[in-house]
Amino acid sequence: MKINGIKTAAKHFAYDGCHKIYLIEDYQDMAEVEKTNYSIIEIEDLPSVYKDSCELRFISNWQLTEQFAQQCEDAIFD
Repeated sequence: MKINGIKTAAKHFAYDGCHKIYLIEDYQDMAEVEKTNYSIIEIEDLPSVYKDSCELRFISNWQLTEQFAQQCEDAIFD
């Protein structure tokens, strides 16, 4: 999947139920997310979750080293 032209190999993402979306890129990320209250969702559902989330939404990787969509920025999924 590409998000705003940036390719990701993530198979899942973490979602807080409002506007925080973090891509889970490896087993370490998954292990960390599993210790939180975030929902773990298949990447195929990202466009619909993003569309239905709060307008403050953003997409980052779990490690916070890459931004795929800045807060309040529209995201284009390919």
